[in-house]
Amino acid sequence: MTDNCIEQPVPERRALHPEPLPRVELFKALVRAGDKQISETNSLCQEFGITGSQYNVLRILYVNDPGIGLSCSRIGERLISRVPDITRLLDRLENAELIERCRCEGDRRIVRTRLSAKGRELVEQIDAPLLALHDKLTESLSDEEVAVLTKLLVRLA
Repeated sequence: MTDNCIEQPVPERRALHPEPLPRVELFKALVRAGDKQISETNSLCQEFGITGSQYNVLRILYVNDPGIGLSCSRIGERLISRVPDITRLLDRLENAELIERCRCEGDRRIVRTRLSAKGRELVEQIDAPLLALHDKLTESLSDEEVAVLTKLLVRLA
């Protein structure tokens, strides 16, 4: 039996493309920037005992609830990034007493979700630190650059 872990000579390689491709470089920069934003946001949310996805749901309810709650599908439509199992995420938020769910009396198949008082307080507590984080993560950009970049990225989405 031979030892396959012995250093072998590396075959000569050439670049797939002779120079960087602008669209590939854009893709890599977008992924890296997005990963950094998500990682920092998740770290901040963890300080408050929730995940970034859970905060996203709480924020959606805080901003969009007309007073009667939102259906699961309405929450899903507004998520920044898709969550594979929103029902389980809502279960965790309900167990933490951050949301309340109730069945619609007119159609018992419809379940509406709304923030609890505790959930509302948490969203308000996270707001200032999250805005400060957004400022920190974009401090190398001018307000005009932020506006232009936002406009361009919306076109890609």
